[in-house]
Amino acid sequence: MSTTAPQAATSPVPQDIARTLIEAGRIAMRDFATADQARVDEAVTAIAWAVYEPARARELAELAVADTGLGNVTDKITKNQRKTFGTLRDLLRAKTVGIIDADPARGLVKYAKPVGVVAAVTPSTNPAATPVNKAMMALKGRNAVVIAASPSGYATTARAVEVMRSELERTGLPADLVQILPQPITKESTQALMEAADLVVVTGSQNNVRRAYSSGTPAIGVGAGNVPVIIDTSADLDDAAAKICASKTFDNATSCSSENAVVIPESIYEEAISALERAGGYRCNAAEKQQVEDSLWPNGNLSRDLIAKDADVFAERTGLATAAARNARFFMVEDDEVGPDKPFSGEKLSLVLTVYKVSDFEAAAQKVQAILDHEGMGHSCGIHTKDETHAKAL
Repeated sequence: MSTTAPQAATSPVPQDIARTLIEAGRIAMRDFATADQARVDEAVTAIAWAVYEPARARELAELAVADTGLGNVTDKITKNQRKTFGTLRDLLRAKTVGIIDADPARGLVKYAKPVGVVAAVTPSTNPAATPVNKAMMALKGRNAVVIAASPSGYATTARAVEVMRSELERTGLPADLVQILPQPITKESTQALMEAADLVVVTGSQNNVRRAYSSGTPAIGVGAGNVPVIIDTSADLDDAAAKICASKTFDNATSCSSENAVVIPESIYEEAISALERAGGYRCNAAEKQQVEDSLWPNGNLSRDLIAKDADVFAERTGLATAAARNARFFMVEDDEVGPDKPFSGEKLSLVLTVYKVSDFEAAAQKVQAILDHEGMGHSCGIHTKDETHAKAL
């Protein structure tokens, strides 16, 4: 009698998974290739409705907070709806089928042509709206898309993809115009997808952006935001403070456009700080600043236990024990230097706002440049001012 040992199951090879998804996307694109502009716009609108529909906007917001532990439900509902509606508004104004530009004087005509299958890498900070918005943009060009979700936001993104596919089928279009890279999400599987796709669009860590740009596939990427803003001497201080608070606290600072630093000329410094305190800011003293630093970067890396948490949770976990701190909406730390050994000068993904005092507007603009040179180059900066020459200079 002879026996045969059972064969160990083999895991699918990442390259094979990627090729299968890309091929399914290409097949779906064949049925979409002859769509006219109205049909394309119908598809984009269907994708938008997948996350905009009120019940689903709430469902996906609640799932995102439960899934990732980041942000808050109320703001994620707003993000799911307003971000998506704004993208839809802009996309519906654009022509992407047939002749999209012509220069009769030079005899030039420009025709729109699909890029192919897009690999869309998405972050845990925005696991519903970002995948949906990227899918809308891809389909607007008659492309298919495969989404590589953040592992910690996978359940939310998978649900978003499920409803997008359902809405496409409801309009008579192939569901495989939108797909998701299956679990487990690894660096290897994401890399294989990026290498197999025709275009990579990546939002997330600088490491992901670098890997996309070195994948051998054309790539568009955006990494850390780290937005600095100036409160100018001519600004309405309470108005500026209210707007900074609204932006900083939205979805607990998960948005890359949230302020990470405020730069203030010394002539209005204390007045501006007072305005920020009235708006809900808590000014940390030197000892409290050290507590925040030790808690937020326990091993030199941002603590997942503190990023994108509610203000009362942040205060408790960092040991900010005063009643004012426990009731604050965000937390201000004062600093004067920028660089790798100054963690408060980088993106914090938390309700911490770094405040810099400078001599004048020129010094403020130089500080903004230094912050962006350190982290966030190419993203955003801002100014609160009534002086148009300063706005133009920045």
